Amino acid sequence: MRRRQFFAVLGGAAAARPFYSMAQVMQREKPFRIVTLPDIHPSLHHLFSTAMREAGWIEGRDFVVVISGFQWGVMSGIDATLQRLVAGRPDLILAGNDAHALAARRATASIPIVMSSGGYPVEAGLAESLARPGKNVTGICVYAGAEVWSKLLQLLREAKPDIRRVSVLWTYVPPLFPRYAPGQIDPATLELRNAERLLGLKLQLAEAAGPDQVPAALEEIELGAPDALMLTSGLGFDSRRTAMEFAVKKHLPTITDAIWSIDTVPYPLICYGTRFADLIRGAVSQVDKILRGADPGDLPLQQPVKVELKVNLKTAAAIGITIPPTLLARADEVVE
Repeated sequence: MRRRQFFAVLGGAAAARPFYSMAQVMQREKPFRIVTLPDIHPSLHHLFSTAMREAGWIEGRDFVVVISGFQWGVMSGIDATLQRLVAGRPDLILAGNDAHALAARRATASIPIVMSSGGYPVEAGLAESLARPGKNVTGICVYAGAEVWSKLLQLLREAKPDIRRVSVLWTYVPPLFPRYAPGQIDPATLELRNAERLLGLKLQLAEAAGPDQVPAALEEIELGAPDALMLTSGLGFDSRRTAMEFAVKKHLPTITDAIWSIDTVPYPLICYGTRFADLIRGAVSQVDKILRGADPGDLPLQQPVKVELKVNLKTAAAIGITIPPTLLARADEVVE
């Protein structure tokens, strides 16, 4: 099952951004300028351009992508960069997650912000509600509520019923992921702790704010002697390989909260989430509405309506476990 998601587009400008009717759009002499924050990987840029074309927007003619120079995982200097970009008066900024959107909103309260992979934007202070954000931020929330975290633990338990201790390589920490607004509890960790109690598990959360902290987090996890390992998708590509090599060496069942790219070797035992291509297609839907005149504050923040369950039997064989037929029967994709 796939879940549609919508990217967050974040536009920053020094003055209030005008909203265009379709007639005005067609009469524009200059293309719309969309800033990407962080910059889109070339393969995803192609998907974005293709989806925009399908919506009637031709790159180079109707819009151009303005490179911010920021790569995923880098937050140092982002405020100064955004001040410079905002001074150039772009029409949109395509933001990655809550932290990118928060940085963009610090730079502008008037230009539309559409997130590509927001976490919990209401708790983060980016929106008044999902149904009516009310500010200049809209886009997609990666998760259909916090219940996904207990679902991940349930799937691990179903794959290997005798697990008791689960370690979580938790990458959703500053600076790349924000703490929540004062008085707000992180919905994800709260749900994990509730599931820990209900499922009779013992959880260990090992935080890693960046690739340089992953080795120490894995050492902490090894000391905890877990029966299984949960990986969060804030891991960079190199860190994913490092974490998975560790897991296979220790014969640990693994699960992650998104569909990882196929070039990740070894691959997680279970992936439960969405694909980046779906995020981009969703982002284009919001971008299209905004470029045609919609106010981002009136566009509901979208939540995924479907998720995809992927099981990798190569990894199961590598760690010496057999996946129950009931779980395989529910999988959307099984890698033989």
